[in-house]
Amino acid sequence: MPVISINKTDYKVTKGNIEKVFKQATNHEIHQGINWYSNATNFATDLFSELNYQISLNKIAGVIASLSPRNDWNRNKIDARNICKEFLSNKYYQLNLFGYHFLLNSKVCTFNANKSKAIKILLANDSEIETLLKGNKLINFYRCIIGDTEAITIDGHAFNIASNRVSSLAEVPAISEKNYKAVQRVYRDAKNFINKRYNLNLKTSDLQAVTWVTYKRLHNK
Repeated sequence: MPVISINKTDYKVTKGNIEKVFKQATNHEIHQGINWYSNATNFATDLFSELNYQISLNKIAGVIASLSPRNDWNRNKIDARNICKEFLSNKYYQLNLFGYHFLLNSKVCTFNANKSKAIKILLANDSEIETLLKGNKLINFYRCIIGDTEAITIDGHAFNIASNRVSSLAEVPAISEKNYKAVQRVYRDAKNFINKRYNLNLKTSDLQAVTWVTYKRLHNK
């Protein structure tokens, strides 16, 4: 049984904890979870078209990911669209990386540091996106949006599911890279176990999304 220690507190992260939440998923939540990341990809692709292909699809995905912390998904999409549109309409693309502060008046429902990341991504090259995102959660969320089926997003809810906890996102401990990978492995193990037990063909990202939407419904998160 994997046990990870964070700030002298031990957390048992197990495939059984993940299955416990999965078993409570409705048919709608299973369908919703399986389609979650493809829908996110479709949103990014639609925005790419809406913006007349003037901002790369990868940058749009990077903006979405950077604006995601503590942000409702529907609001996340609104914020991403607004920042990208303002970026183009005011020709901020003519600025260099040090001119990003001119865009900080854009209103978004996340932290200022994450808003700054989004703007820096718009002003940078695609090759710099992951460096600017930083953090395993944001990088994996970005990878999921661009279609990387090996990426696994472990946010606060995903951590709580794996460790059989219920808490606000603010109460979720910071997860080191080593512990992040440990939780990812547990989700992969849970995916293999659940696929075999229930005769399914879920990807790990599918399982993470299914349990995520189920957890939010169960605990009103």
